[in-house]
Amino acid sequence: MAYHFLRVGKQSGKTFREYNIDFSVGEGGSNLDDDVRLVQTLLHIVFYEPTSAELRAALPPLADVADMPVTGTCGSITKRYIAHFKKVLRENGQALHPDAVLDPFRDNDPESKGTISKTKYAFGFLLDTAINCQAKKGGSNWVDDLIEDERTDKKLATALAATRKQARQYIR
Repeated sequence: MAYHFLRVGKQSGKTFREYNIDFSVGEGGSNLDDDVRLVQTLLHIVFYEPTSAELRAALPPLADVADMPVTGTCGSITKRYIAHFKKVLRENGQALHPDAVLDPFRDNDPESKGTISKTKYAFGFLLDTAINCQAKKGGSNWVDDLIEDERTDKKLATALAATRKQARQYIR
């Protein structure tokens, strides 16, 4: 189940609300409803919310898809968007596995790295990208206020009210 945590910015000292998924989402993932809803919401923000030409050029949506619907089901559109997001990042020099799956990051640290790949988790990149898209767009930061924002799916907002110190996938 997706959840939130608080993190203090290293440079600003400001406390930010950030999010994580509990289990993997995508091709072969656990695909729990609330985790999928969070991924779908962030993909929507990244590919459909930016208003600047720079962001639109850097993060083009799939040409044959009108929107990234938030359904809680990891179907073909969600899997294609996960693969598309990772492909765009790889084309920009990020070392990411070329699959259609997002794993939660460890220790509520979006900068954490996988124990096997030694690279930053793609979900951390997705969260950071959504935050950056909102910051560059101007106006209210939907990402920071996902729990309260009226645009957030109600089931997702309820799940995000929970807090944890670690994604359940890594608790042993």
